[in-house]
Amino acid sequence: MAMRKIFQQIIYDLRTQPVIGIVSVIGTALAILLVMMSTIVYEIDYAPMAPESNRDRLLYDPAFYIGNDESSICSSLSLHAIRKLYGGMKTPQVVAAVSRYFEPVDVASDNGKPVIVDLRRSDAEMWKVFDHTFLTGSPYTAADVAEGADVAVIDESTARNLFSSTDVVGRTVMVRGKAHRIRGVIRDVSPLMRLSYAQIWLPAVNDAGRFRDNRHTEMFGGYAAVFMGETPASLPAIREEARGINEDYNREIRHTGYQRIDCEAPHTQLAFSQVAGANNPPDMTSYYITRGLLMAIFLLVPAINLSSMTQSRLRRRCHEIGVRRAFGATRRGILLSILRENLVVTLAGGIIGLILSLAGVWLFADTLFEVDTWQGVSSALRVTGEMLFRWSTFGWALLFCLILNLLSAGIPAWRASRLNPVEAINQVED
Repeated sequence: MAMRKIFQQIIYDLRTQPVIGIVSVIGTALAILLVMMSTIVYEIDYAPMAPESNRDRLLYDPAFYIGNDESSICSSLSLHAIRKLYGGMKTPQVVAAVSRYFEPVDVASDNGKPVIVDLRRSDAEMWKVFDHTFLTGSPYTAADVAEGADVAVIDESTARNLFSSTDVVGRTVMVRGKAHRIRGVIRDVSPLMRLSYAQIWLPAVNDAGRFRDNRHTEMFGGYAAVFMGETPASLPAIREEARGINEDYNREIRHTGYQRIDCEAPHTQLAFSQVAGANNPPDMTSYYITRGLLMAIFLLVPAINLSSMTQSRLRRRCHEIGVRRAFGATRRGILLSILRENLVVTLAGGIIGLILSLAGVWLFADTLFEVDTWQGVSSALRVTGEMLFRWSTFGWALLFCLILNLLSAGIPAWRASRLNPVEAINQVED
């Protein structure tokens, strides 16, 4: 019954003050649009979503930075480095090695049809860390990696481009002129997935010693180490053990004059999303300040404008508020009723804003997102339904609507609730 009265009051207000009502809804929609677009863009970097559904229990060591007083050098880790440093760890459930960056390569089917795809290498543990969906076949194994087997896993689009089918397990794909037997076909992954994206996966090979002008070259390569804990609560213990290992390594090589520098790794998913290059640790302070300022601007500026509209709407209702107070309505009751009415309007604008934000992210993905790569991307930059809409996204939208409602209607509603009944009744509506 109370909600029916609220809706009747809103409809009445929209009829008598259509401009203010429509502008209020549009203003709310634009505020939620901006907030939600930025939220979705940020969440894609760190929120759990397939095939990185375990992000909340993952840590990353993406780079190896070593030097002395005279020189320094940095790179991703070699497969040897990951095994040497982290192969004997006790706290992680899994430690995987994954190519830090993908690279475009020419591949061809066994009938000679060529395409350019993005290639990545990994060990067999990667398939336990990331939950790729296999349409046919299975991942390569630890034995394949140890033996250097010429096997491959390709994604659905590559299979269709090469063979016009996904039923291709056992067939051959030529990678840089070398034949590889297809072990499995996975569902396509968006290039926005920082380490789980590739169109073709090959077993990891030891690439130690890519740099020849420095000592300890066996530690430099093209891989990142990924640690998966049993639960999110196990991450601090994994980080502590990993950092202890790096301290031991520094003691081991101290006599050479070199040290692993500024080792803040392993990083959480959020921190890893802010890593740029091999020797630039994530600046989380700037990240939180920037994000906080954006949210504040997107909410406060519309709230100030909407507050003046709410105040104008309430001035027209002074007579009604005075009558309600004269008949026993409490200040608290008046305050809550106005907040409820404004909340319904805010939610209506919020739903419109949420829908527009989802459409905006989908339409302008190329502009809003940047793929973590040194080279171009061979597949289309796309966002999936899971990236666009998650229950957490809906929850954020609802929270922002509540905050916007309190900011825009709180003070006007409080002032209206404190009106003197006699003065309010005697006021003439404009």
